Formats: sequence, structure tokens, C-alpha cells
Amino acid sequence: MAGAGQPWYMPLTWPFGHVSQAFGIAAQDKKDVVVPPLVASPELDIVGHLTSMAGALRSVILAYFCIFYIHGGEDGYGYPAFGSAATWSVAWMWPLLVRNLAATWLICGFWDWFLYFSPIAPKLHAFKMNPQMPTFGQIKHDAIVTTFASVCGTGVEVALCHYWANGTFSMQRSIGAAPLATLLWCLTITHWRIPHFWLIHRGMHPWKCEGIPDVGKWLYKKFHSLHHKSYNPTAFSGTNMHPVEATLYYSAALIPVPFGVHPLIPLACIIDCAVGAWLGHDGFQWPGSGDYFHQLHHANFDCNYGAMHVPIDYWLGTYAGNKADVKKIWGKKKAGAGANETAVHGQPPAAKQQADKQH
Repeated sequence: MAGAGQPWYMPLTWPFGHVSQAFGIAAQDKKDVVVPPLVASPELDIVGHLTSMAGALRSVILAYFCIFYIHGGEDGYGYPAFGSAATWSVAWMWPLLVRNLAATWLICGFWDWFLYFSPIAPKLHAFKMNPQMPTFGQIKHDAIVTTFASVCGTGVEVALCHYWANGTFSMQRSIGAAPLATLLWCLTITHWRIPHFWLIHRGMHPWKCEGIPDVGKWLYKKFHSLHHKSYNPTAFSGTNMHPVEATLYYSAALIPVPFGVHPLIPLACIIDCAVGAWLGHDGFQWPGSGDYFHQLHHANFDCNYGAMHVPIDYWLGTYAGNKADVKKIWGKKKAGAGANETAVHGQPPAAKQQADKQH
């Protein structure tokens, strides 16, 4: 989301607008830098929804560039979904994988370097939501796991291309065939994928329900705990996920497929899942795009499982605006960082406790 006081269209300017803002911050005297208070809200206002749509449009533009320029071909139909993927072949798969891995390292690598290691990074530290700095070991670990998560995302795209090309899945071959419907799908990508994310994410945390086996606790231990090792997340932490979770996460791209949409929309959803997670985990309220709502989830585990776009946590009573709210949600049940057994990266107990106080 855009930083406090930033225009709703700011996501469309990333990274240029954010970098220029960062240099503006760095040019100021330390005493003149105003750091807005950290605030999480249970749902978005109208500006927040417009900001979300701007972020979705950014994903659509990137998907359009991939389909019609990177893979376009002479007739504009070089993307594998339009024919070449009808039979399984490494020849059409590897360009998708190379493109996705290059984008992963370009976006996450640049953004983590800029916020944490660039010459102006020390000037931005006041805007970091968790005052502790992540260890290089965590960043290296997350970069490796996120790379494999992008392979899983590519797997979802490969499957879609194959079943589109062989006719198993119907699709709209021209964007202009249904312009209004396509526009609606495009602008609301983040909104319609968030319930999918909430369902998967909530399911992989302890359910804490009486009278039934706590399958969520088992799923957390086997799969989702890997993501929570990054207690102090960075961009590379965004899709630091077990391959099972990563595949489920990127499967949000399947939601519009039964409606016969143009491949642009599922691909834009894959991109939105990736870029939204990477920038949303960058750890900085500004000039980063860090999401304090989700930062509270990383700090306290048992709250804020979704996002404000569709306020399911608010509706179901699992929203927390601060650490104290977690106790109100769960009452006498064990919950929060103190009840979690995840071994986090580079956070000795004293540092973890200090960071907890900030949330």
C-alpha cells in the first residue's frame, strides 16, 4: 500500500516514484524527517481501494508486457497458451521459467539492496517497522526459498498454458472481445484473490477449535512455519514458502479460468501474488510498501490472516491492531509469539522481545 499521505496511484510509479521519494528523505536533516505512527486498520477506505486497484493495474501492465512483447512473436500470439503449449515440451517451458526467475531476483534483489544495503539505506532506517535489522543469513535463506517458490508459480503458469492450448480450458483469445468484463477482472485482481489467500493461510495456522483435530497446527508445523522463520521480513521473505504452500498460493490464478478469460488475467494474478507479497513484506512503511497489517501477523502469528481489501479478519474476529488485541481474540487459549514454537532467523530472545514491544 502507499505510504501515509501518498497518492493512490503510487503503486504505478514503483520503483521510480519510491526511489525518488527515498532520495528526498535522505536529503533532509534527520530532525526534519517526520515518521508517521504505525497504524493498522481492519478495512480499506476508498483511497485504499483505489491504491489496491493501481497495484492490480501494475500487475496487468507487467503481464501484458510478458505476453505481447517478451513472448509476442510476429503475430502477437507467441505466448505458449495460444498454441505451442498444446504438447508438453521443454522448448516452450524454459522461457517462462527464466523470465520468472529473472523477475524474482531483479525485483526482490534490487528492493532489498536499496532498502537495506544501498548508500542511502541508513537514512531510511527510521521508517523500518521492526527496528531490528534482519540478518544476512535470513536474506540468503529467503532468497533461495523464494527462488523455488517462483518455480512453483511457473508450474501453475505452465499447467494453465498447456490446458488452454489443447482446448481443455476455454479462453478469450482477444482482450477486445469483452473489454468491460476484462477491465473489471483486471482492476479487482487483489480483491478476488484475497479470500483465496485467507482460506489457505488461515487453514495453515492452528485452528484452536474445540472438539475437532487441529489439522491447522499440523499444516503449520509441516509447511507454513517455514514462512514464519522470517520474523523480521524483507522483500525476499514475501514468497519464502514451502513448495506446497507456494503452489497453493499461486493457484489463485485458477479463479477466473472457468469464466473463459483472456490469459492476461491469470498471468496478472500470478504476478500480483508475487509482487504484492514481495513489496508487502519489505519491512518499511515508507519509502517501502510494507504492510503493517501483515507485519503484525509476522510479529504475533495468531491474527490478521488475510488483508484489508476484503476484511474477513474483521468479520470473523481475528483482526488485531496491536499485540494486546491478540489476547482479546483468543482469551485463555495460548496464542501469539510466546505460544509459537517457530525457530526464527537471527532473533535472539532479547532482540525478539524488544521487537515485540514495538507491536
